[in-house]
Amino acid sequence: MSIIGRIRDTKVGAVVLTATDEGANEAPVAPSRLDAILHGEAEDRVRLRALPGFARIVRGAASKLCTCYQGDHIFSRLMNDRGRLTLFSLMIDMHFEPASAQGLTSGRLKAEASALDICSPGRVTAVLAACRMFGLVAAAPDADRRRRRLVITDKLLDMHKARWGLMLEALAEMRPEGALGLRHLHNTAFIAPYAAALLEPLREGWRPIVDVPSIEMFVDRDGGLMLAFALFGNAERGTPLSAAGLARTYRLSRSHIVDILQKAVESGLARRVDDRAQGGPGFVAEPALIEAMESLMATALVRQSRAVRRGLEAVEP
Repeated sequence: MSIIGRIRDTKVGAVVLTATDEGANEAPVAPSRLDAILHGEAEDRVRLRALPGFARIVRGAASKLCTCYQGDHIFSRLMNDRGRLTLFSLMIDMHFEPASAQGLTSGRLKAEASALDICSPGRVTAVLAACRMFGLVAAAPDADRRRRRLVITDKLLDMHKARWGLMLEALAEMRPEGALGLRHLHNTAFIAPYAAALLEPLREGWRPIVDVPSIEMFVDRDGGLMLAFALFGNAERGTPLSAAGLARTYRLSRSHIVDILQKAVESGLARRVDDRAQGGPGFVAEPALIEAMESLMATALVRQSRAVRRGLEAVEP
């Protein structure tokens, strides 16, 4: 006979059931680093979502983010949204390391992307090639001639500052960290620890599906997360979004868009409207998707608060 014990998976914080000898005492479960990073986050999300105007604020932020990400169509074809956002975050974090550290190199980025199961080394090569072509990264001189160090350019950093700024603007309507973050967003001494704090849970294995499993079908598809943002941001208006219109906006194939949306319909996250009198044909968000996106936005904003506080420790000790 055996009894069931529990071991915490340190990568994603999941509880795994294992067999132990009958009568043995359960050993205390050592908290993972991810547990420590996310300590109190669930309660903080609940408090944030209870604030007046939360739903309106995050819908507005989602609509603005859709516009902000429209220029990512080339990278959307190279890898899914989750992988792309995490990979760029890694690049920014490595870029801000001190000169004595290894910094951003192709080999290191490939190794970390593989270790975190973001994408293959070949995909990293393709993304870096596109980044060079569009002036988002450049070679940097290095005292160690064996190392081919890269730096991100202002163009790439400005793209992310614009996106961070949209989140901080939304946060500013609910918490003081939003305005404080906006005030320091162009201060490198602030940006380095702020960006590192945003990346920290991802480095420890957190993924959106840990907290919001229903959106896996969106985040693991090229351009899928932007479709989820579009449907969510449009939810209050209720006007169906056409697959053709979404394909033009995000420069993805109509068949790709239709496939994602059809799976969303089958999962109960979206509804197809065919009646032209109701604005069809097109798709609208169902309550399940609205709930999932509000939860995801709450997580993002709570982490913005934490990242701002980390950045302020560097500039306003």
